Amino acid sequence: MGKRFRNRAIKSLSILFLLVPMALASTAMAQPPVTPFSLDYRLKSDGIPFSITATRSLQKVRGDLWKMEVSAKNWLGEIRETALFNWQSCTPQSSYYGYMRKGLGRLKEATLHLDRETGIAASERTGKAMRSYPISDSATDELSVSLALQCALEQGKKDIELDVADEKSLETQRFRVVGEETLKIDGERLTTVKVQRIRGANSARQTFMWFAPKHHYLLVQLLQKNNDGEHVMTLQSLKGQ
Repeated sequence: MGKRFRNRAIKSLSILFLLVPMALASTAMAQPPVTPFSLDYRLKSDGIPFSITATRSLQKVRGDLWKMEVSAKNWLGEIRETALFNWQSCTPQSSYYGYMRKGLGRLKEATLHLDRETGIAASERTGKAMRSYPISDSATDELSVSLALQCALEQGKKDIELDVADEKSLETQRFRVVGEETLKIDGERLTTVKVQRIRGANSARQTFMWFAPKHHYLLVQLLQKNNDGEHVMTLQSLKGQ
């Protein structure tokens, strides 16, 4: 198998974590906006003749601290993405984000620490100098975006804005409900709400997500269209939900 194919396959695996690529203040809550879960998703990409399985999980760590994680491992390598946060109303207010990708003899890591007292985020990436920038009180991270959307949709919101911190800067991301669709998940026909990320008019990238109202707006599918094709992440089973 050629090096070009292996690199493309690893890139497709990486997209899962960019899509979901999934907070917040120290106020104690009787029930979290999104309950804990551990679910397997299947990722299919154009040009890759096989699918990749990734586990997406949410768990309470201690006190008001929560952890969101996505992980995948196969013969190509391993990827893991982790976020720590406290819930602040409906938004995951992040304190840490970490990313690790290992494959083909290479290791890439990135960390992002969000200091709520100073309002500053500091990031480090493999081979890059440390950088810092100011953040808002409601800033979340790329991985936790889907949790914030899940909560906002359950509250009936149709247009949603989130301040999202990544390794480079703080960005306001906008999302909009664009309709309903029926998907088949593990043989079951499921009514879903379709959400689109609103990007600039000149952007070649498109992102859509499908959430299931009957399952507390659980994320069941995600589609991203790039210049290199389509990448689709689909929940494998609703058992236990």
